[in-house]
Amino acid sequence: MSMLSRAPFLYALCIFVSSPVIANIDNEFDDLDALLNMPLESLADTKVVTATKTSLSLSDVPASVHVITSKEIERSSARSIADVLILAPGLHVAKFSDYDWTVSARSKNQGENNTLLVMIDGRSAVNPMYSGVNWDTLPVSLDSIDRIEVVLGPVGTMWGGNAVNGVINIITKDAESAPKAQLSASTGNFDYKEFKAHHSGQISENTHLSGYIESLQHSPFTDTDPIFKDLRHLKVLTERFGMRADYQNLQNTVSVQFGGIQSREDYQWLTYTPAFLDPTTHKNDYDVFLTEMNSQELFAGFQYLHEKLNGDQWENQLWVTHSESDSTNEPASFTRIDLDTRYTFNTQDWGILTLGANARIIDEEYAQFSEKEQYFSPYIRTIDDHKFLNQSYGFYANWAIDVTDSTEITLGNRIQYANITEEWYSQPQVRALQKLTDNQRLWMGWGRAVITPSRLELDTQFQKNGYASAYGYYDPKTGYFYTQPTPDTIGLVDYLQAYKLLGNRDLDMETIDTYEIGYRYWQDNQFQVSLSLFYSQHDNVRAYKNISGEPEDYTHKLPSGSEGTNGTIIHDFHAQLIAPLSQETMGGEVSIQWQPIDVLQINANYSYKTIEGDCNGSICGSNELPILDLENTPHHYATLHVMWDIHPTVWVSSVVNYVSASEPDEALIQAYQSYGDDYTIWPEVVTIDMSINWQHKPTWPSIKLSAENLGSDQLKEYPEQFGPFANGTQYYAELSWNFI
Repeated sequence: MSMLSRAPFLYALCIFVSSPVIANIDNEFDDLDALLNMPLESLADTKVVTATKTSLSLSDVPASVHVITSKEIERSSARSIADVLILAPGLHVAKFSDYDWTVSARSKNQGENNTLLVMIDGRSAVNPMYSGVNWDTLPVSLDSIDRIEVVLGPVGTMWGGNAVNGVINIITKDAESAPKAQLSASTGNFDYKEFKAHHSGQISENTHLSGYIESLQHSPFTDTDPIFKDLRHLKVLTERFGMRADYQNLQNTVSVQFGGIQSREDYQWLTYTPAFLDPTTHKNDYDVFLTEMNSQELFAGFQYLHEKLNGDQWENQLWVTHSESDSTNEPASFTRIDLDTRYTFNTQDWGILTLGANARIIDEEYAQFSEKEQYFSPYIRTIDDHKFLNQSYGFYANWAIDVTDSTEITLGNRIQYANITEEWYSQPQVRALQKLTDNQRLWMGWGRAVITPSRLELDTQFQKNGYASAYGYYDPKTGYFYTQPTPDTIGLVDYLQAYKLLGNRDLDMETIDTYEIGYRYWQDNQFQVSLSLFYSQHDNVRAYKNISGEPEDYTHKLPSGSEGTNGTIIHDFHAQLIAPLSQETMGGEVSIQWQPIDVLQINANYSYKTIEGDCNGSICGSNELPILDLENTPHHYATLHVMWDIHPTVWVSSVVNYVSASEPDEALIQAYQSYGDDYTIWPEVVTIDMSINWQHKPTWPSIKLSAENLGSDQLKEYPEQFGPFANGTQYYAELSWNFI
């Protein structure tokens, strides 16, 4: 069935499903109708906390802020937080496989993305040892999310390192608002099965308790290429749980949270078996086997808020997180303690002043590997000093001053110390908000943010290996291999290649200065539009420099090898991380929300960005490839989300997502011509997701049918140079029942 024929079919199906009950409408649908027809909330009524750490109306925040509501999450067809984020402007969400995503904001999308801070209720979800987010193992349930606040631009003044190009804060429902006596079960193609149980209740006059458990199983990929036919039985199993208790009495609010997640992934791995280990018994160049990768995370948190009668607030947060992984790319564990305390003075004469301090202590431990494991695995990450106590301390202030009745100026700064670099650094900001009319705002701002480095870029070594027996004839002068012997070659020989990407302790801190301007307009609860433009200057961008030297510097020859050969050649290549690049990023975002009638809501957003790179140093002299690679990114991003309550018993929704193909420079294409013309191109992405939900009465179960990637079966969202999986069209059905 084609993409164009599927959409009418699904809409027709939802009408057919609801037709038996449409003829019997009565007052029993009133409660359900009220639940479905949740109005579009006005910008003035929407409260956000991420931009300033204080609750403000979205209309009065002098920054680019977008809120994804729980209703929009439910009606997005998404089954992961990463997939939900396509609903926000300014983000590039790329899916590598059925459980791997990367997300970037106003920057190039890459795996170790240390310019985007992701939080859950203010607790960092970024892996501090690898400067990235494991999106498939975030310990939070979609059903427990109240909203997701996305702030674009620098927010380092309030949140510290890595809040550079944006902050994503996933805010969960308080215990009183959490689902009550809710059970759900889902099933779909590609071995998808998911079970959820949620409950909440009041345990005393001032205390509510909520909790959930979930289990998810699916295939690690939805690529139907025949080369994967013998791996269809592999599974990914994820289990998560969470508990929350909230106490509120007069001016005091206390919240306690505890939860965790565990993931087990089947995967195929191999180890090389070089002939030089034992030439007499050598048969194969490698052994292939199935194994399991495990990761888990546990967290506990305590939050206390005291609100004074004069409007002042004192808030404290303490979070403890423990994470473990035995992945060859992330073989490490850490225990992190986050402490944040702040006091907000809310004065009529002097505006709103927030003073705060935070401390972060991380006990990091990397796995250790033998030399044999380092050379005989396809890839592995190692470190010499495998234990480290990472410490960071900060003090910050943010002052919002009413200059006139319609003009507000915000001044802020953070002073931070990190023992990983043994440096103090500053992250200031200046912002202004002008109230043009009761329903129009103009804002502008400048901010400087720094990227706190991790040990990944400072101390670790990522090693990629390859081995082949009887590989060819080796020329020791040039370091090249040939298929036929020549006068200067040694041969026939086996070949072991090790390419080592080294960290660098002498890297300068990455800094980003961003200038922004934006406009907001809203008309009650029916229409709102937000516009923003930005320019960023990013200095000390990382790149790898080859330091291998001449062939005699990186070549070792062993006398033993496979039968019929003249020994083994080992190449030990080295490249080290340096900071020669800089980039200018320019772009903008448009976000529109429109509710023409009570039962129909339309959200649309569009984003544009372009990157211009520059380079300084010896690496840049005759090679423009680092700059061209930096500039190689899609320019256009758009999403359309339609939510329609066609009847008190039925709603339908659809999400259309578009990402333009990148247009790399011809020199970059030619450099990889041997791999194909499309090797470095980010492909064009067009996806359509749809959902239909039916619920006869509030006390009845609801049934939701969903489809993802309609019309885009076997779509790859990454350039071929990264070896991505194709993402298939997926269908699933969900049965959910609230017993209370």
